[in-house]
This record gives sequence, structure tokens and C-alpha cells, in this order.
Amino acid sequence: MKNRIRALFRRRFNSWLDKRSPRCSEITLNQRRIFIIPSSAGLGFAIMLLGLLLLAINYQNNLIFALCFWLFSIFLVAILHTYANLSGLLLRAGAAEPVFAGELASFHLHLEAGRRDRHRLNVGFPNQQMEVCDIDAEMGAANVIIKYPTQKRGALRPGRMEVTSRYPLGILRCWSAPSLDWHCLVYPQPRCLRPLLNSADSGEGHIPDRSNDSDEFSGFNRYQAGQSPRRIFWKAYAKGQGLLVKQYEQSQADELILDWDSLEGLSVEERLSTLCAWALDCDKQGLAYGLKLPKLTVASGSGSGQLSKVLRELAVF
Repeated sequence: MKNRIRALFRRRFNSWLDKRSPRCSEITLNQRRIFIIPSSAGLGFAIMLLGLLLLAINYQNNLIFALCFWLFSIFLVAILHTYANLSGLLLRAGAAEPVFAGELASFHLHLEAGRRDRHRLNVGFPNQQMEVCDIDAEMGAANVIIKYPTQKRGALRPGRMEVTSRYPLGILRCWSAPSLDWHCLVYPQPRCLRPLLNSADSGEGHIPDRSNDSDEFSGFNRYQAGQSPRRIFWKAYAKGQGLLVKQYEQSQADELILDWDSLEGLSVEERLSTLCAWALDCDKQGLAYGLKLPKLTVASGSGSGQLSKVLRELAVF
């Protein structure tokens, strides 16, 4: 019963937050998005003030009255300083690199301080490790990387993050829950459950090693980022002629296709995990390969661009 009430309250509160602070790529914290509540130390401070007040009333002691009112005034001033530590802070969603399922996704957060220094800011996702940062007004900005666990493949949207501060006295907790427009691509977890067969072979085998330049030599091309270092013509580089790569014509019979239909008997996620492992192995060996999925075919290629294209299709399948 208690869990149901808590879940109902959380859903309604999140619905209210969605109307008050919708998802966007950047956001400036103001009075509509900042909330202040006493911390556990603040509750103890309030109980102490109440005890001092009762004691002063009971004994009619002006010194205790003065101490009580002085401490209460500090409490009021702390509210203003705690609020000012977050007010006007600008948050901008940065990039998020793709990861494999089960790894921690890294979301880049750009913070701009504005006209005042920011002290002891805690940023992160609920129930996750918080990152602590200070921002100097002269520097103006800071970049923070916050982590989020991944469990399954696909497009990940982490939801609301938290920005909290207890500066300067720790008796108040000032917080905001902005929803930044973040998304991260999560690849399937690579698990090789079946050996990969060359499409020209008929028996059991493994990934053929075609990085030994056994195909027909066709000439040289300028090196491009992502191409296999095994193909680089190092003699030309030593002579100051730049980076050249050797090109080889590959026969159609030896074309390597990562085929969905070759993994019969496995579940959907097991097939995707195996295809992912195959793609990583092919890229590691510098092989040209393609991908065949139901209603989708990726043409044969090699390099980091081909790997990103194949892994993306596996992630969103």
C-alpha cells in the first residue's frame, strides 16, 4: 500500500514537472524550476530553534530570545544564499557517445555560471552517483560528464537529471530537476554464440583472414581515417610521400556477409548480440563485410564508418 501511494505521488509530481519544465536542449534555472526544502541538518536546526523559543518564553530570558532570533535570521539569510547558488545557472545538453548494453553511458553537460560563482553543485541522475563541481564566474563555464547505466539496446533517453546544492551552511537543500533533450545509442551486447562462416564456405569455420593481401592488387589510394593500418604502404611514408593504402580487388565469392538467417535457433537478442560480435571481429581484422537483416541490407564495406553503420542498424532493429 505504501509503495502504491509513493508511486502514485511520483507519477503526479513528474506530470506536474513536465508541464512546469518541459524537455529542451538548454535551460536556465529560475524560480519556476528551483525548490528549497530543509535538509536533515536543517530539521535539527529548526527543532533547536523551537526548543530555544520555548525555553525563552518559559524563563522570560531576553538573552535566549536574542539568541533564538539571531539564529532564525541566519536561517532566513541562508535561504537567499542557497537559492542564489542555483538561480541563473544555464545547463546545456552535450553529446553522448554510443555504448554497448550493460556499460555506463556518458552524457556531457555544459554549465554556464553567469555573473556569480557557483559552489558545491551536485549534478547527476536520480539514484546514481553525483558529480560535484564548482564554477568560477571569471572562467564562466564548466563541462561535466555524468554517467547513466544501460540495460538494453536501442535509443536511450535518461529522463530528468538533478542539480542540488546545500551551500553555504548545509541546513537547506536547494534542487532542480531539469529534463534535457539527451539521447544515446546503445548497441547490443557483443556475444559470439555461433562461429561466422564465409559465404563461400560450406562447412564449419571462422572469420577468414583476408588481411594478408592475398587478393589481386589494384593500386594505391590516399589514407582515410578508419582504414586498416595493415593496408598502409609504409615504404612510401618513409620516403615522405604521405600515407598511402594498398587496394585489392576482392572476388564476389569471398564477400563476407553477416547474415541474420544463418543464426536459426537463437532468439532475437541472441542473434543481434552475435552479429554485433561478428562485426567487431571483422573490423578488428580489417575485413570488408556487409549485413543482412530482415527487410534491410547494408552494403559491404570496411573501416570505422562501416562499423558504426552496422552497429546502429543492430541497435535500432
